[in-house]
Amino acid sequence: MSEQSPYIQSLKRAGYRLTQARLTVLHVLEAEHGHITSADVLAQVERINPAIGRASVFRTLELFTQLGIIRPTYISSSMTPTYVLMRGGHHHHVICTECKRFFEFDDCDLETLTGNLQATLGVQISGHLLEFYGVCADCRVGGQQS
Repeated sequence: MSEQSPYIQSLKRAGYRLTQARLTVLHVLEAEHGHITSADVLAQVERINPAIGRASVFRTLELFTQLGIIRPTYISSSMTPTYVLMRGGHHHHVICTECKRFFEFDDCDLETLTGNLQATLGVQISGHLLEFYGVCADCRVGGQQS
């Protein structure tokens, strides 16, 4: 992982040290492209470095959420979030409600809305998470849904 990583730079700008736990959790998130549950993060961190404790992993996930590096997203009625990396301060995807597959897309075309929200509400928006839910083509064909 490069010192030039935008996520490492976010940690440094916010005054946080680059601990082994933070770097390992970040490595796991980047390897999974940020679509991963906390249980999966725990399992992979333990495989990479068993000395990193469960509490450190959860504190790191909370810190990354506070810094806007990741955002939790909830699929269907699951109480366990799936964490997504916020590349460039935003992330966009469609989630199939049947198979739970993620379909990422880049262009959200939200510049006008962002400007309007900033002007109307007097806030400086630093990022966003855009999610759409539906049934993918494979599940529609397999389940004969319309």
